[in-house]
Amino acid sequence: MHRLYETIRGDILSLTLSPGHAFSERQFEALYGGSRTPIRAALSRLEVDGLVQRDDRGWSVTPLSFQEIEAASEFRAAVEREAVTLACQRARPEEIDGIAEMVVSVTMDMSLDEWHRAGRDFHVELARLSGNLFFVRAVEDVMTRLARARWLEIRSLEGRQRTVTEHMNILDIVRRRDVATAVAAVTEHAQSTQSRHVEALMGNARGAAGLVVVGARK
Repeated sequence: MHRLYETIRGDILSLTLSPGHAFSERQFEALYGGSRTPIRAALSRLEVDGLVQRDDRGWSVTPLSFQEIEAASEFRAAVEREAVTLACQRARPEEIDGIAEMVVSVTMDMSLDEWHRAGRDFHVELARLSGNLFFVRAVEDVMTRLARARWLEIRSLEGRQRTVTEHMNILDIVRRRDVATAVAAVTEHAQSTQSRHVEALMGNARGAAGLVVVGARK
């Protein structure tokens, strides 16, 4: 079940399975090589993640939603402001250095899947510096909700370069224990990435056949 969950989840996050794509459990049995019980268990877990939903005839990949992206981005900014405040007070220098090493280890020619995972891991580990696991879990959840929009953004070299610069800037501020500037930096990062997510999503809503976007703007 875990293997099926990870495989299907990866296909949804990478948009291999398009938002709004309708399917049956039997179709996924054939596609992913699993039997009915583990397929159903994997889909139930993905439903909790908000990535698939039940309908009258079976299942569908949850449509992308501008409203959800905006709400999730607002929640992420609020959580990260509190988390980075505690991080400035509690984080040990070696912990900050460990995250910095993770950020600089990425290369522009890495696969998009690796880039996507590295971006998520940065925000989770930044929350972990707070010493509060509730913040960590909240960031893990909200980054999952934003995963498909994030995937669209990192497809450009410019987007990947900007991500590294902004992440290193946040870490440098945390290292200086400058709470006010750290809060401002994570807020600006969340707001700017939200704008880029919406922009990327609008472009794909116009250009991608079969891409279902709820509340798409003109």
